[in-house]
Amino acid sequence: MSVRTYYHNNLPGATVLPHDSLPPAASDRLEILGWQLWMLTSNNIEKQATDIAKGLGYTRPTDKINVLASETIENAETVEEKVKMTAKLQASKDQYTATTSSVVLIVDGKGHYDIEDPIEKMWIRVILVPGVLMHIPKGAHTRVAFEGPEGYLDVLMWFDATVPHADIDWVKGEDTHNHSVRSDYLHKLGLQR
Repeated sequence: MSVRTYYHNNLPGATVLPHDSLPPAASDRLEILGWQLWMLTSNNIEKQATDIAKGLGYTRPTDKINVLASETIENAETVEEKVKMTAKLQASKDQYTATTSSVVLIVDGKGHYDIEDPIEKMWIRVILVPGVLMHIPKGAHTRVAFEGPEGYLDVLMWFDATVPHADIDWVKGEDTHNHSVRSDYLHKLGLQR
């Protein structure tokens, strides 16, 4: 079983709708954009994900984070609160950009994660189900949505232990376009000097 990905059809409508254009997004295309995806199916996906994260250099795990579609978070200070607040942007279709790379495991729940392809100027949709593991590059535009207003996602995340806790954050909306992390990402893709 593999992670299901496809190009977003860009038609109007709520982000929770499938927006399935049918063509799958090739894994080599995601790699060009700095992404890696796995579908973990072992009896202990958390251990398997920890081993993969460590192999990639991400040794600072979070506790399990329960992100509810209906939850409101204000004045986030911890990484867990920042993750929850950032996920709320799905209602307004705003993109966000992580200021540091991470590895994310979907432990429970369902939803989808949109990855911007700035080369083709399209979005790639990743269907989130338990066992999906994503290596997310800093500077990439992303969006998340849940399955319905009562939806949720339980996630585990890993970060580089050398990055100060205070530097782990997400830039939201229009602020992403002028952020240095975003510029660095586009430069690596050959889209900016």
